[in-house]
Amino acid sequence: MDREELLKNYPNIMKLLDEDIDERRFLVVVDPNVEEEADEADVFDPTEYNWMIFFPERIKEALGEELFSKLPKIVEELEIVEEFFADDEDLFGIWSESTEEEIANEILKVLDDLAKEVKDA
Repeated sequence: MDREELLKNYPNIMKLLDEDIDERRFLVVVDPNVEEEADEADVFDPTEYNWMIFFPERIKEALGEELFSKLPKIVEELEIVEEFFADDEDLFGIWSESTEEEIANEILKVLDDLAKEVKDA
């Protein structure tokens, strides 16, 4: 997903960031949780959580502490999430049958909704 797509699909979060974001990974990182590939495999058991979600510091700064702290509960309640574990405020493990792209899009929708709250405040 390039900058144009990000701006079109997630305008609120993109407008909150002053940086020239041109890749999804600068907003949210969704990685498979397999022992051979995952740096954090010791945190999330791959048999329980097949995806890791990480939020870069810029997202916390853009949303602010109060809104950012809502992310675990919101992500846990997403329809695509079957199991959820928050290791830290910015690192989650989930079990989902969805693809990386589907998970990332759902997370970006959440971020965009939260960013709208910042804009409207």
